[in-house]
Formats: sequence, structure tokens, C-alpha cells
Amino acid sequence: MKESPGRRFIGRADELRILRTAARDAVRENPRVVIVSGAAGMGKTALVDHFAEEAGGELTVVRARDVPPKTDLPFYTVTALLADAGAGSSARRRYGPSRTQPSVLSMGGAVIDLLGSSQETGPVLFVLDDAHRTDPESLQAIGFALLRQGADRVLTVICTQHAARTVRDMGVTDLVSESDRVKLTGFTSSETRDFVEDRTARPHSGERLSALAMWSHGNPLFLEAALGAFGGNLPEDPATIVVPSSLSEAVGAWSRSLPPAGLAILNMLAVLDAPASVPLLGQLLCSDRVGADAELLVEQHAAVWVPDGVPTLRLVHMGQRDALYAAIARPERNRMHLRAAASLEPPVRWRHQVAATETYDASLAAELRDAALREARAGHAALAAEYLLASSEVDPDSERRQDDLVSAVRLQVTGGQHRTALRHEEAVLRSSAGPQRDEALGLLGLAKGQDSCARSYLRRALDASAARGDMTEAACVASELGVAEGSLGLGRQSLSTSEYALRHASDEAVRGLAQANLAYGHALIGGPALGLRHVGHLPKVPSRVPATRTDALIYRGVFRGLSGDLTGAITDLTAAARRRNLGVSRISSVSALTHSIWCHFILGEWHEARRNLSVALDIAHTSGRPSDFFALHSFIAVLHAFNGRLDEARAALREVVALEASADFAGPDFHLATTQATVEFAAGDHEKVVAYIRPAVEMPVNESRSRLYAVRHMPILGVAYARTGDTGRARSVLRALEAAEPHGALVPVVVQWLRGAIAAAEGDLEAAADAYRAGLAVVPEGGDPVVHKALTEEDLGTVLLAAGDTEGARRHLSAAERVFARLGAEPFRQRCRTLLDGLDVSPAPSAADAGFGDTLSDRERDIADLVARGWTNREIAGQLYLSVKTVEYHLGNVYAKNDIKGRRQLRDLMQSRRT
Repeated sequence: MKESPGRRFIGRADELRILRTAARDAVRENPRVVIVSGAAGMGKTALVDHFAEEAGGELTVVRARDVPPKTDLPFYTVTALLADAGAGSSARRRYGPSRTQPSVLSMGGAVIDLLGSSQETGPVLFVLDDAHRTDPESLQAIGFALLRQGADRVLTVICTQHAARTVRDMGVTDLVSESDRVKLTGFTSSETRDFVEDRTARPHSGERLSALAMWSHGNPLFLEAALGAFGGNLPEDPATIVVPSSLSEAVGAWSRSLPPAGLAILNMLAVLDAPASVPLLGQLLCSDRVGADAELLVEQHAAVWVPDGVPTLRLVHMGQRDALYAAIARPERNRMHLRAAASLEPPVRWRHQVAATETYDASLAAELRDAALREARAGHAALAAEYLLASSEVDPDSERRQDDLVSAVRLQVTGGQHRTALRHEEAVLRSSAGPQRDEALGLLGLAKGQDSCARSYLRRALDASAARGDMTEAACVASELGVAEGSLGLGRQSLSTSEYALRHASDEAVRGLAQANLAYGHALIGGPALGLRHVGHLPKVPSRVPATRTDALIYRGVFRGLSGDLTGAITDLTAAARRRNLGVSRISSVSALTHSIWCHFILGEWHEARRNLSVALDIAHTSGRPSDFFALHSFIAVLHAFNGRLDEARAALREVVALEASADFAGPDFHLATTQATVEFAAGDHEKVVAYIRPAVEMPVNESRSRLYAVRHMPILGVAYARTGDTGRARSVLRALEAAEPHGALVPVVVQWLRGAIAAAEGDLEAAADAYRAGLAVVPEGGDPVVHKALTEEDLGTVLLAAGDTEGARRHLSAAERVFARLGAEPFRQRCRTLLDGLDVSPAPSAADAGFGDTLSDRERDIADLVARGWTNREIAGQLYLSVKTVEYHLGNVYAKNDIKGRRQLRDLMQSRRT
């Protein structure tokens, strides 16, 4: 361990032990994440820097640079990280052309690539400093990358003032154990003595040290500041120690102890709030000695050199910057901002002008507003919003200030920056009553998922805008209102507001949102086939659908799936999920993946369903809303139930119930009921199926939802009615399904399945067998609904057995058992097996019987499935958002667990299980 004279590292033995243990695990391909938290100046960065120095050359350090973070600029920190590593071109090659808007998936994937390539020379120490000041989008992207680690040799250390909030914002709560959460507190009395005597190179009385420890609470930055302020000469009488009462005063006192030239450099760095080159500092300070003066600051650990082509200086950390900035007198601070503005170009110049403005400035506001308009036209919503927010601070016209605030919030919500937008909720609440304020509050309601509240505000904003004749504004609000009304299941109201928006809007983004809402409204009123006709104008190839029609593309995928075109739905939804969500919509990339999960499930592609569920959960943890987790846990419950894991299914349902309780509208209650019924159907309790679904579909508020999602829940409700003897209600369900307009094989199959169930319940076994055979004979247009056909085949075998046709029963029950065995649908396989045992038929080999599937984790199963399809490790890594090393690690586990010698043997085994 190297020590610098007068700068010995003090204390933190337990914290260093945790880091060393985590590093040893990372070297063994067990990646770890350690959270280092503590107040400003507590020594978080110093601890990590000391650990990195102690590790020597064993760990390659990758650091998310403090450039500094800009929390209102999405992906600012990740972009700088990738630029430092030269990873920008790689990210563009992987995730599309440079004109594509960044997303959590794409930037997270680029971080995965960066960490993967950094491991080529050895284990990696990845440091994210000042995470509490990092923009939320970068936090989400880094969190997404950490969730996808497997066998990576990476130790990630995250420094933050707010551990719980940072972990939550990154979505890595389950990834960081309590033992890896390091909270730095102040030095003990003995550590304070060591610190002070090391810095001053002489002993001090215990009384003086005790007084200093009490004042500073052992905070190293407070201690450093106090020592600087008094030059290390502590007064003899502790009562005479008049120390600054705040950190900013302490740092100010300390900085004033420096030579005037050094203090000027520190203050200018604090005003610039960014690293600055020596030439720029020389220009701003009118000095040709900045380089020499800066060397003294670096020697005194007041500043740090930044590796760059031009000598560049930065402050030690953000706490120091904040304290220095607060210690500068306001008039001097304004003069420094104006000096910086005169030397810098926009947009940095504008930030300094706004910071220096004590009175309103109409010309600056107009300049900012023009810049915002240019950026908005270029598709740069984040920059446009930043300029509008700045304009809202300096414009002398109060109405324009409010317009700019509302426009900025609108850009942030429509650009998917929901968390950033919600930071301005208090400012919006303080603004004057009127349509702009109501619209902003409505948009923030959409961002929070409070759709009933959002509708109330947006309706009021629409009425007021229309009353004063501002039809452009009214059209925009109407398109936003259509989102809330569609989410609430109000189909006719959504149609009306969407048509209104289309009559008065010329902006393509507004029209695109209104057209998507219009299609959804028609689907609520007339079913998915009607909604599908209203997105017929979209290009058939998803990649050719314009960005402003992304919401409509997702709806097209949803409508395709709900009308039976399962493969078409997956094509649209997969393409949309890889885009950035550009619309003001309750749907998102997570929702697109969620709808695709159901399609894969019905097609019998349960590996793909689980894979999409895994990716969707990772995304939801980093950038999701409560509604995302509600839907995903619902699918977890269904998959567990169909696998026969009823305890796990009901545990997932408890999570769904808890999420549903926070909703402010009826939709989640309906979907909860259908999920509960599906779990009970897998358990074979048809009375509970009826008890859950019947009240939900009979509630008037759920009429449109029940119509739209009929193909998901009505077949099992109809079959449950038949099996509980209520054939009258079963026939009513059958008539509703027969009236649906199919766009694939799913609807014809479920119609015949229900017909057979009704005939069997009425004792007409021949009619039941004919209906089941007709269902099995349906041509698999739009994808073969494997699950429903297997259920139909099971029921056909059961009917033939009751009719005395043992040969036919044996054939169909065996076929159904093979499908259920391949899927891992144990409850259904066991029912077939019970009947076949009576016919003395050997059981079909299942994944569990073969000792293969039960040994694998979900992620290992995903990788094995893709290997069987002939995919390379790099292709698998791209599909699952993993590093290649992680894929190799999981594949090695698959081989070892099952004594498999290579890819060919694994491929043969996986393919034999599908026959």
C-alpha cells in the first residue's frame, strides 16, 4: 500500500475489507455490486480511490466520469463514459444508425459491451461516482447492464449520498445484498486524532481534538476545511474555536486560506460546474500563470488534473463544488457567470446567462425559445425542454413563462422522461390557474399512472383552450386526453376526443398519437379486428413505420394477437419494443414485450415467453411504472400455474393484488380477476374460474375491456361454465366468440373447443368429438395455437374414452401428453397420464423425466433453446442483453449439469425434446 507523506489514509478498515472480499469474488467470475453511501465530504471517493490504488494493476478501472453529471440531460453520464472508452461507434453499430434516439435498452447494451471488452485484459473495477447527481436515464441504463451480468469479472462500486433512492432508481434492489451496502459515517475520536495529526504533522491536545471532532461529526471534508481555515493552529482554549456553522462556510474559509490566484481558479471551476482547460481558465481569469497556480492546488488536493490532450483541471468532487459555489458572494458569482458567458458558445453560454440574471431578460428568453424550437424540430426533446425551462425563469411575461414551463413538461413526458418531468410538479402547482396548468398536471398524472386524475385535468384544459379559440393547443390536449380515456376503457369518449384532435392538428406527432388513440377506441367498442382496420394505413414492414406512429405500431401488434394473428403480433411487438417510446402513452417497450409474452405462451413457445419476461422485468426495474410490474407478475403467476407450481403462482398473485390496490381506475381489477381465474383453471378448479371472471365481465365498467381481451379469458370461462353444468351461459360465451372476426387460427380453435365442451356436458359425445376434431384440423394461419390445441386433444381423448373408443383415446391422450411434457405443463400432463395408465400406455418422456429441464435455471434454459436453434454465442448475447462471457458461463453450466460434451449434443437433445 502506497502512502503519500502527510496524506495517510485513515480508518475505514471494515469498509476496505468488504471491498477486498467483493473483489476476490469478481476475480472468480462472480460479479458483485457494492454501494458506498454517506453524506457529502464523508470520503466515499477517497475510499474507492484508495482501494483502487491498493489493488494495483490487478483491476482495470472503468469510471463513469464526473463531467459533471447533468440530471436533466438523458444519458449524459453514460454518453461520457462511452466516449471516454471509445465505445460510441460500437454502440451505434449494434443498436442502429446514429439518428436513432437513445434508450435504456440501447445504452444499457452499450455499457454491457464496454464492460465485456474491458475484461479482456483482466478483472474490472467499475466505479459510478456521485450517483445521486447522475441523470436517471443513465442510472437506468447502468442498472439494466448490471442486471444482465452472469460470469463477468466485474466489481461495481456505486458512490452516492442516498443509497436506497439510487438502488431503487437503478432497479438493482435485489442485486445488492445488505452485506454489500457500505455506509460511511464520521471518524471516531481516535481516527480524528490520526487524521488531524497526519495533516498537521504534530500532536494536539485531546481537549482540542475532542472539540473539533464534536463540531465536525468526524466528516473528513469538515475536518480538512477547519484545518485549512486555521492553518493547523488550533486555539488553546476549545471554547474559543469559532468554526463555520455549515460546510459551505467551512470550505469557503478553507479556500480563502489559499493564495488569491488559487482561490480564483477554484471559484471559477465552481461557477463553470465542469472541468476546464488551462487556456480557458487563463482567458477567464486574465492570467498567464494558471498552469503553475493549478499545480499548487493539485499538490494541496484542492483540484485534480484530468487526462486530456490539453491540460484540464477539475474540482475533487461535487460536494466541494457546491460548497465553493455557495461561499461566493452573489454579486461576484454573477460577474463570473457573465464573464464565462462572454467567452463560451451556446448552449453553455445561455446557462451562464440565466444563472447570472437577477432581473427578467426578454431578449435572452427569446433566444432560448428559438433554440428550443430548433432542437424540438430536430427531435432533441431533452435539450428543447432544458431551454424552455431556462426561458421560464427569465422571460418578463408571466404568461409566456407559464407556457414555457408547460411546454417543457410536455416535451419531457412525451419524450419518456417521466421522472425528470415530475421534478417540476411543485413548480406547476405554484403556477397560475388556467388551461396550461391543468394540461401540465394532467400530463404529470399520466407520468405517475394516475389516469382518472389525468383525465380530469386534461378535460378541463381542453374545454378552456377551445373556449378561447386556441385550436392548436386544444388539439394537442385532446390527443393527450385520448390516452387517458383509452386507458380507462372509455372507447366512445376516446373516439370523440381523437377525432377532435385530428380535425384541428397539423403537427405529425399530435396526429400520430390521435390516430393511435382512435384505433384503440374502435377496438374498445367493436373488438380487436375493428381496431386492426384502423391501423391498416401503417406500412406492413414494422421498420418502415415512422417514429411518430410507434404507439399505433404497438396497438397493431396487440390487435393482431387478440384477433388470432399471433406471429404477426410478435413481429410488430418485437420491433416496437426495441424502439424508444416516443408517444404520450400508457404503453411502452415493457408493454410491447408483455403482450408478446402472451402470444409466445399460446404458441407453445414457453422458452421465448420466459426470455421476454426476463428482459421485460429487467427493463421495468430500471425504468418501469407500477402498471408494468402488475402485468409482468400476472404472467409469472400464469406460467408457474401451468408448470404446476401453484405455491409460486399464488405468491406472484399476492404481488399482483398489492399492485392493483394502488390503482385509481377499474382496469387492473379486471385483469387481476382474469389472471386469478387462469391460475385456477390450471389447478382444475372450474367453480373458482367462474367465481373470478363472471363478476368482472358482468360489471358495466369492464364491458369494453372484456370485449377487447375476449380471446384471452372467454374460452376458459365458457369451458368452466360447461364443466360446472351451466351450459346456458356457456352457449352465451360461445355466441360471443363466434361473432368475433378472426385473423388467424386461434379464434376458430377456441370456438370448436368450447363447442365440444358444451356438447360433452350435455351428453352428446359424438358431437363433442366432431367439434374437437374440427378444432384440431384448423389450418395454423398466423401461428399454431399449440396450447389450445393440446387442451382440445386432451378433451377429445377423454370423450373417446367415455364413448368406448380406447384406441382413439390412447392416440389423442398420448399426443396431448407429449405436448404437455415438452412444455412442462405438469398438471395437464398428469391428467393425461392418469387416463393413459388405465389403458396401460408407457409415459411419454418429459423434461423432468429426462433429468434435464429441472436442472437448469430459466436463463440457462433460454440459452440452451437458442443454441438448439443454431445461434452463436454473440447472437445469443445480443438477443438476451447479456455479455458473451455470461453466455459462455451459463452454457458451461448446462454442459456440466447434464454431462453434455458440446453444442452438437446439446442441440440434438433439445431438438429431440420438441418432437
